Amino acid sequence: MKLLANALNLKQLLMKTCNATLIFLLFSPSAFSLTYNIPASKNTVGEYQQIIAKKGSSLYEVAEDFDIGVGEMLKANPDLSHKAFKEDTTVTIPAQFVLPSGPRNGIVLNLANKRLFYFHADGTEVNTYPIGIGRDGWATPLGSAEVVDKIVHPAWHPTPSIRREAESRGVTLPEVIPAGPDNPLGQYAMHLSVPGILIHGTNSPHSVGLQASHGCIRMYADDIEELFSLTNVGTSVHIIYEPHQAD
Repeated sequence: MKLLANALNLKQLLMKTCNATLIFLLFSPSAFSLTYNIPASKNTVGEYQQIIAKKGSSLYEVAEDFDIGVGEMLKANPDLSHKAFKEDTTVTIPAQFVLPSGPRNGIVLNLANKRLFYFHADGTEVNTYPIGIGRDGWATPLGSAEVVDKIVHPAWHPTPSIRREAESRGVTLPEVIPAGPDNPLGQYAMHLSVPGILIHGTNSPHSVGLQASHGCIRMYADDIEELFSLTNVGTSVHIIYEPHQAD
């Protein structure tokens, strides 16, 4: 099989090839936006793959480059450490995803598998992205909502409870953290009708795919940029917990 260094061609190869071993070349973060046709007779999209990781790369880098959450990568590769990979390290890419049973419109957040699904209005395609969700004590709430505001280059206003928690760890947070590389909201944020809950980027991409936030939904930088462009104020959002299995 001819090796392809072009990210788009490799994405197409990844989506069409089953049980193949591919050579992994580092691309820009989240090089693979995972868009699938919605199948008529099964509840899964995508396929598991194996790659030979580039020497010196890490599980975190592979996760972000293949648009997989850190938790998904750890589950699929339990014997791999967080240290730099040695030469000829085989890594499983768990790029098969179970679609939520419903509803299938707008944004659906499945907290059970820490993935966001965006169902296109024509009902034929779905995008899926890994997400970071609320950690213990800061659970992301279940229920239905909608996008009520969209902000480019948001500032972060830590709530009093978040500031108190930070102080308990010896960290003093300012009342406002302006837009920029140190902003925990990243470059894009979408406010939901659930008070205090946003879908946003992050300055901590290693937390995507984990329970790590104060209840908000964290996404890789390229993923939130794409989702931001696909959605409008008023887009429906359904937050579910559905630990279902593949067909």
